Amino acid sequence: MKIEIYISGKISEKPYRQLIDQYLQRLRGRISAEIISCRDSSEMEKRLRNHEYVIAFDERGTEFDSMQFSSWISSKMSSGVSSLAFCLGEANGLPPAIRKKANFFLAFSKFTLNHQLALLVFAEQLYRAVSILFNEPYHKQ
Repeated sequence: MKIEIYISGKISEKPYRQLIDQYLQRLRGRISAEIISCRDSSEMEKRLRNHEYVIAFDERGTEFDSMQFSSWISSKMSSGVSSLAFCLGEANGLPPAIRKKANFFLAFSKFTLNHQLALLVFAEQLYRAVSILFNEPYHKQ
């Protein structure tokens, strides 16, 4: 499965970038995951046109615990979906055009997080979900 994480702008702070890259690197060999930086939401919208399954991060979306998120990822893998496009918006969220394209809305928590921290949390949870799927010891139950 291929996972693309679309963000508006770049990760400007090096410590965030290093940690995010570390988690995404750990996924290699199991799933492909990459961050795609877009200049703005209109570029993100254009890049999403041909994606089969789009997930929008939204504070009103579905909240999962780590085991539930792992199970959700597993269900997408076994359903034949070959790629997932996760979209992380700017401070004001995602524009209506991208929200309309979304197949699913996912929430991190009730907390408001800056987009770099949200991306780091997502990268860690994605790694954790895959670790659970592969019965690796990273996630302690």
